[in-house]
Amino acid sequence: MGKVFISHATADAALAKLVVNFLKEAVGVRDADIFCSSLPGHSIPLMEDFNQYIKDQIEQPALVLALLTPAYFDSDFCLMELGAAWAKSLKTLAVVVPEVSFDLVTRTLGLKQAWRINDHTRLSEFRDAFKGLDLESRSSTTWEGKSAEWRRRLPTILRGLPSSKLVAKATLDSALAEVANVNRIADEEFTNLKRSADDEAEKMRGQLAELEDENAALRKRLINKAAGLPRALIVEPEQLIALDLQQTLMRARYDVVGVVKTKEEAIITALAEKPEIILTEITLADGSSGIDLVNALYPLLDCFAIFVTAYPEKLLTNKRPEPIDLITKPFSPDNLVEKVTGARKHLLERRALAERQEVP
Repeated sequence: MGKVFISHATADAALAKLVVNFLKEAVGVRDADIFCSSLPGHSIPLMEDFNQYIKDQIEQPALVLALLTPAYFDSDFCLMELGAAWAKSLKTLAVVVPEVSFDLVTRTLGLKQAWRINDHTRLSEFRDAFKGLDLESRSSTTWEGKSAEWRRRLPTILRGLPSSKLVAKATLDSALAEVANVNRIADEEFTNLKRSADDEAEKMRGQLAELEDENAALRKRLINKAAGLPRALIVEPEQLIALDLQQTLMRARYDVVGVVKTKEEAIITALAEKPEIILTEITLADGSSGIDLVNALYPLLDCFAIFVTAYPEKLLTNKRPEPIDLITKPFSPDNLVEKVTGARKHLLERRALAERQEVP
């Protein structure tokens, strides 16, 4: 893996070659320590995956040397390399050509000191940026000679660089602003995504637990149905009272086919499940009437209703259905089971009578 990653546009291969030669000949950077995708000997070996090889090279270089030219900012690939260097907090030296403003550098890399490539007074500082590498020795005479060659050849190379292909500066400014904004909030987004993923996982665990409970209840219902247990429907607006009714009936070996709160829910459940016993309050959760509920169901189902209520006087009406039974709140479990048993006995006797009457 190269210790110096030359991030550059393919269109700037001539400038990249000049920089790489200067690094080797004047600074003393070793051949094997330079990665530059445009130059043979420093590029991607045959049969290697291009994208993966680039990713491996920029994983942890000692220095990323970014040649910031108009063509560089036209290249999505270059901007990805720059983004990777920023995200990984890699040591990055921005080398800026005259056509690129330092303002543009600030908006991409932040407040990092960059080197204007034609500022020859800072060539020695440029060389010092590579002191941490295992450099080959170069004499001061070699340095001076190669520096003079650099100053002589650089203007021709710069004149040959392609200009930006962007249609308008506003488009570039907008894109760079977006990149800068994405970079600024990257950590926050990662945190938010992780939190969302954790919340979603917790939600899914809760849904799984609910499904398991529903499956267990369904299996129990199927067992009860196969055993031929008497079926009961509870219509009660108060949750704790409904739970008490349900548990009492289940202990008495009744199959509770539903626990609902309103007339509409009760009718839907009753027509689907066909309970034999209906335990209902008079005033239901949505203000509907348990009396109206029983009057609606009696013509449709062979069942018996028991009103479980704290207001038995409400049954003193000409709309009162027959036959019914009454349990006043608060009730005892024994009284409830006795009433339900009597109601089912009445229902079975009525069915037997109807069958005898049908026999010719």
